This record gives sequence, C-alpha cells and structure tokens, in this order.
Amino acid sequence: MPHAASAPLPAVSRKAAGFAGKARVPGDKSVSHRSLMLASQVLGSTSIEGLLEGEDVLATAGALRALGVTVTRHGDGQWEVQGVGTGGLSEAAQVLDMGNAGTGARLMMGLLASHPFLSVFTGDASLSKRPMQRVITPLEMMGATFMSRNGGRLPLAMRGAESPMPITYTLPVASAQVKSAIMLAALNAPGITTVIEKEATRDHTERMLQALGFHVEVKKDDAGHTHIALQGQQELPFAHRSLRVPADPSSAAFLTVAALITPGADVLLEEVCINPLRTGLFLTLQEMGADIVYENERLVSGEPVADLRVRHSALKGVNVPGERAPSMIDEYPILSVAAAFAEGETVMNNLAELRVKESDRLAAIAAGLSANGVEARIDGDSLTVTGGRGKVRGGGTVTTHFDHRIAMSFLVMGMGSDQPVSVDDTRAIATSFPGFLALMNGLGADMQMQTATAKGFATARVAMPRPVKAPRRIIAVDGPAASGKGTLARRLASHYGYAYLDTGSLYRAVGLRLIYGDQDPNDRAAAIEAAQSITESDLANPRLRQERIGKAASIVSAMPEVREALLEYQRNYARRPEGAVLDGRDIGTVVCPDADVKIFITADLETRAKRRHRELSGEGIEVVYDSVLRDLKERDDRDSKRDAAPLKAAEGALVLDTTGLTAQEAFEYVLQHIERQDAKVKEAAV
Repeated sequence: MPHAASAPLPAVSRKAAGFAGKARVPGDKSVSHRSLMLASQVLGSTSIEGLLEGEDVLATAGALRALGVTVTRHGDGQWEVQGVGTGGLSEAAQVLDMGNAGTGARLMMGLLASHPFLSVFTGDASLSKRPMQRVITPLEMMGATFMSRNGGRLPLAMRGAESPMPITYTLPVASAQVKSAIMLAALNAPGITTVIEKEATRDHTERMLQALGFHVEVKKDDAGHTHIALQGQQELPFAHRSLRVPADPSSAAFLTVAALITPGADVLLEEVCINPLRTGLFLTLQEMGADIVYENERLVSGEPVADLRVRHSALKGVNVPGERAPSMIDEYPILSVAAAFAEGETVMNNLAELRVKESDRLAAIAAGLSANGVEARIDGDSLTVTGGRGKVRGGGTVTTHFDHRIAMSFLVMGMGSDQPVSVDDTRAIATSFPGFLALMNGLGADMQMQTATAKGFATARVAMPRPVKAPRRIIAVDGPAASGKGTLARRLASHYGYAYLDTGSLYRAVGLRLIYGDQDPNDRAAAIEAAQSITESDLANPRLRQERIGKAASIVSAMPEVREALLEYQRNYARRPEGAVLDGRDIGTVVCPDADVKIFITADLETRAKRRHRELSGEGIEVVYDSVLRDLKERDDRDSKRDAAPLKAAEGALVLDTTGLTAQEAFEYVLQHIERQDAKVKEAAV
C-alpha cells in the first residue's frame, strides 16, 4: 500500500560499486534567498540564473509576491524579479508562510523591519521551534516592534519602523543571518548602519549588494574585527541587471564525501562556490588527506567559483579549530560521516550553533553515528568521532527529525558502510536539494525509497532519468488537472527519448488568445478561429499557466469544433518517428485510440488542489488555495459531463491513483507496467 503524501518517506542506502562522472549540484541556497530579496530592492528587472528551486527558496519567492513584487519563473533555475526599490514593498494581505526556511524567515524580517506596516510570519513545525530572538533584538533597536511566542518563536507579528534608525551593532555570536537581516533593514534606514563581527561569517549579502551597485564598506580594525558599513536609502538607477547563482558548496559536500569514501571514485563538481567563508569543509577534508583539486577558478556575480575534482582518499582524523565553525556550520553532519571512515579521532569544536538548526543537529549526528556502530561522544559544544579506518558497520536506522542535512549525510554513509544505512524520512531533502537521490544514483550510488506494504517495507530504486534504446511507441497519458499526468508524461518521454506534447497547452493557447484579445471564451466562433491559428510560439508563452487561462481552456475544450480544429495537430505530433508521449484528457479515447500504451492518472481533489497551488506559486502566479480547489472541482464537473469527449479512462488503460504516491513512485510503477506489457507482446509473438 503506498504511503500518504504527508507520511514520512524512508529510504535505504547500500554500498556503492562506484561513483564517477560530472555533476552540477543545485544553486547555493544562501545566495538564492539573497538574490530574490536584493533584486526586489533595485528598480528595474533582474534576471537570475541557477536559482535553487527547493521549497525553502520557493517560500521566499512566495513571500515577496505577497509583498507586491513580481517574481516570475521562466524555466529551470531561470527567474526574473521586477524590483520595487528600497522602501517599495507593500503590506501583505496574508500571513507570510516561510515553510522550513530559517534563512528566508530571518532575512525577510530584516527586509521588512524598515517598512511601516504589519507583517505576520509563520512556518512549519520545525521552523516554529527555532529561535528568532537573535534577529529580533537588533531589529527592535532599529525601531521595529514584535509580538511572538516565548523565545521569539513563530508565529510572530512584526510592525516595521515608522522612522527606522541606523545602528552600530556588534554580533554577540557569529551569524551571517543576523548580520544580513540588519543590512537588509538598513537599506531603507537613513544614515549609516554598521555591523561588527568578531568572527567572520558568510559575506554573500555584502558581495551581492556590491554586484547590484550598492556601496558597502568593509574593513578590519586593529583587533581583527570586521566592520561592515552600509549607507541607507541609496539611489540606484533603473536598469536591467543579471545574477548567476553558483552551485551550493553545502550541497556539493555530500557528493564530495561520497567520492572520498567510495573506492575508485572520481567526480567533477561544476561551478561550486568557493567563497573562502564557505570552504571550511573542503579545507578540513584536505587536512584529513582528501584529494580535492580546484579547477577553472573564476568569479561569477561577485562570488568565486571553481570546478572541484574529487577522488577516493584514505582519510586521517584531525582537530577542527573552533574558529572555522562559522565557515562550515552546515557541513558538520557530512564531516562526521567522513570522520567515521577516517583513521583516528576527529574532534569538532564550537558547535553550539548546531543545537538551534532544523533539529538539535549535534545530538542527531551523535545518535546516527552510534546507530551505525561508530563511536561518537559529545563534550559540551564539541563532538569527537572515532573513525574505523575505512570500515563502518552500518545497519542502523537514523532518525532525521525532518532535517535535510541529517538525511542526506547518513544516506551517503550507506554508500561506504558494510551494511545498508536507513533514514526514517527524506521529505525534508526537497528544501535544499531536490533530486538528490536521482543525482546520486546517476553517478553510481544505490539509494532506494521505501514504501509501506502489508509485510513491512518495499524498496523502489530512484533512477536518474535518461533516454534508453526503445521501440517507437505512442504513449497516451490522460487524467484530470493536477493529477500528475504531466510530470509522468515528461519523465516517460525523457526515459525513452520520445517527443512530448502537453495537449492541454493547446487549449490554454486558445484561451490565452481569447483572454488577451479581450474576447469571451464562451464565444464559439472566436474560439474556433483562435484554435485554427495556434502556433508553436503560442505554446511557449509563459502566461499559459495563469489560473484565468486555465479556466478559459476548460471552457473552450468543451466545444466540439475547437477540439476538431486541434485534433489533426495532435495526431500529426503522435506520428513523430522517434515516438511520442501525449498527455491530456482524451488522448487514449479520441486523439490516439490506437496508442501502444494508455495510462489514466488520477488523485483525490484535495491532493490535486495542493499540487496545483504549489505549481502555480512556483511559477510566479499569485493564487489562493481555496480558489484553486473550487476551480478544479468546477473543471472536473465540466470535463466529466461534456458532450465532446467526456473525461474518462480509455478501454484497456492502466488506471493509477497517485494520491498516496510520489512522482517517482508513479513513474516506477508505470515503467513496470510497460515492461510487463512488452513481455506479453513478445510472448504472444513467439
């Protein structure tokens, strides 16, 4: 029985036979958050390449839209922000839900602290446990007021300062988030705000401000402390700007350690950010004997980057200096895994910050190591790991506490341990590294999802989609809106090397022509004329995904004359010589009744509404969930009752309910169905 979408998603990782190839891990999460926020503070448009599309960053994008900023997704990692300038944000009509994004929440508070209106922040269960007082204290000094749960925890309400005041603030603890929150507040405060760091922290905010044209002064005093001074209310010219987000070193860390502990491994990690305040892990691993080489070093949007070549290495334990902690605070979970395979003890100091991350990471690391036969002890804010000279027993199940870095770190451990390593939940991985398991498996890892069955757990390998040698086929994928048919169809096309057509986009293109031509979608003659003149450029229009276009598409798709006008286009497409996958609502019944494979995908209404809401929000379209739910119900009613090709499963189609399935599980299930169907055809031909 598949698990519910909200249930934990356990996984198991087994010893890898090899680990090699080239990869670009997702964009840096810290830089991605800042690129969206800072792009909103300049006048004009800013194009952003390589943006991390994890749930944390999408939460930041959603919050900015609620604050009046136009944020548009144009393609994978390709985004555009129409800036409103400093002080130009508008009061949100809704609560700002930051999901699991601690960085997003703290920085957004800073951005809004100098805007004189009320903002209410909330988040998921994990974020609501994390303290915000360290950010609240300096922002209150600048004039903002807060009302929060005990300890400054979410949900909280903040009223920005009517007359924000510049401050000079010495960070009591090393925190790039606190520093950045103050600097974001300072953008709209008159005078000079100065942040003083006793220990250097990530300087992405300073670098990006300078890349966008803001003047920021950074200097050290005689005591070695860093002073960052920002003049508020700087006037920058209206312009089109561009930013490129480098690959995240915190994400690259998992592949780096995986290569170090896998015999014969050799990987090249492309365009990794090597900001010296982010490379503490790589330096520490090199001190442990790691073969890590920087190649093709260059500067991208103010950030130094390089391609990292990493090869399997014999590691030795080291004493990691406490002052290095700020430059690698997120990497201690994966460093602990490397230490487990090293010779001797590795001592990690100054780890108090780990206790207030997504989980008490310090305790979670020690517990995970112990569960897999690795000796680990905590002494105050230090962690000591005794390595096994390349041998780790494994065999344990790790409690992740919905912490993405704990989950990924121990899945990496399983690649080198004698026995498989299991983690109880992988859902949080999507916050920072969507596609992690598929990417790792594509390089040689053996990481499998587990799903509950009547007899315990079943495993399903998460494969990197890649074209395979396949016979020419026509695959018809039908189903109601947001059932997952588009995701499945695209994966099948990629897997088999077939052409792909979202036939729903044809009806959306008709609806778009009508809506933007100030015509009524119910005007049958106008709809027929629009359908007869559709071009490929219409299908590439980013406005196709707008909610009102979807409503118009549902209306015109019920018109027999419109369907007839578009029918030949679809049938010609299905005849592509390489094979084709078409998805829609009548592919197997009307468009391609002789399709080689017919699939009907469905899911319950609430699940589909949640999926569509997330999809639209990720594409920069503001929409209320209740409106999406209501729209889907209306469309279901129209589609099932229309005279022209009512929505139903084709005869002989595989009917798959995806309510409790991940996209990967649905894909794997359909592949197995096609393989069984092929086997029957071959058997009948003998």
